[in-house]
Amino acid sequence: MDDFSLVRKCIEGDTNAYRHIVDRYKDIIARVIYSMVESKADVEDLTQDVFIKAYGSLPRFKFDSTLQTWLYRIAVNHSIDYIRKKKLRRILSLDGIDEWLLGRLRGTSYSSAKVPEEFNRREVKELVEWGLSKLSNESKTILVLRELEGLRYEEIANVMEISIPAVKSRLFRARSELKKILTPALRGDV
Repeated sequence: MDDFSLVRKCIEGDTNAYRHIVDRYKDIIARVIYSMVESKADVEDLTQDVFIKAYGSLPRFKFDSTLQTWLYRIAVNHSIDYIRKKKLRRILSLDGIDEWLLGRLRGTSYSSAKVPEEFNRREVKELVEWGLSKLSNESKTILVLRELEGLRYEEIANVMEISIPAVKSRLFRARSELKKILTPALRGDV
C-alpha cells in the first residue's frame, strides 16, 4: 500500500496502518536522528517521540510532499530541539564521509579518494568528527541530509523549509567551512 493511502487510513483511525508507516520508516528516521545527536542511548526514545509527534500531526499532513520528507522534517526539528534543550555539542558520525571529504579536499571524486598513508581510517574518522563538531547545527544537518541520506535538493528544501537556491548555497557554505577547518589538520598544521 502506498504512503498516501496509509496516511488516509490512519486519519480514519486505522492504527494498523500507522504500524506499517512506522515499520517502513523507523530505521531511516533513527539513522537521521543518530547522525544529529550521536547518542545510541537516546536514538530509540527520540525516534519514538518523532513517530508519536507525527501521529498527532497526521490530520494536518497536506499531501504536498512525500511522507518520507515530512517525517525527515519532524526528525530534524525534533533532534535540533533535543540538542538545544540538552545543550549538547555532539558530532556527527558519518560513515563514508571520510573518503568523500578527503576526495573533496583534494578535488577528486569519491571513488578515487585515497586516505593518506599517514592517516588510518579511525584517525580520519576522528578528524572528520572533530571538524564536524565545529560546524553549526544547520551545516551539520544539511551535510547529513545530502551526503549521508542522499536527499535531492528539492527534498532537503522541504525538510529544512528553505528554497532550493538556499539549499545549494548552504550546502556549498557547509562544505567550505568543513574544508577550512580540516585543511590545516590534514597538512599537519594543527
